[in-house]
Amino acid sequence: MRTILALASTAAALLGLAATAAAAPPEKDTFSFAFEYVETALCPGIAITWAHEERQTFTEFAPTRWRIQRHGAAQLTANGKTVTSNFNATIFTDPTTTVERVVGTVFNIQAPGVGKLLVDAGNIVYDYSTSPPTVLHVGGPHPAFDGDVAGLCDYLVSA
Repeated sequence: MRTILALASTAAALLGLAATAAAAPPEKDTFSFAFEYVETALCPGIAITWAHEERQTFTEFAPTRWRIQRHGAAQLTANGKTVTSNFNATIFTDPTTTVERVVGTVFNIQAPGVGKLLVDAGNIVYDYSTSPPTVLHVGGPHPAFDGDVAGLCDYLVSA
């Protein structure tokens, strides 16, 4: 009886390995790009030039399971001052739904001799079926999301 159970267990394990080995690997594309724009809404009265350089990796695990990894930096320039925002965030989505989850660091802006101006990190879950999108969950500090960007704006406006 033990032999039969051992053989059955081994056969089941081998079938599981064969099924895993036969599965197609995830579709994956990586691309890099740069772009620049002027933004005036973040700090009212201040025109901030954003110069982005980023790399994105798109992975399709299944037709209903996508991941987009964003990694890069943005130079923010205003009033003769420049700071860098480093970011590393991952977007998880199912294209058959209107829900998306963003996890990671969206902003990490430090100034030499000053320290942290704005760090926005953690996770947020949105439902894009409404306008504006409905926030389903917020975890972590998200001052930019909450509109608390005074540290960055004060730094950029000061002489």
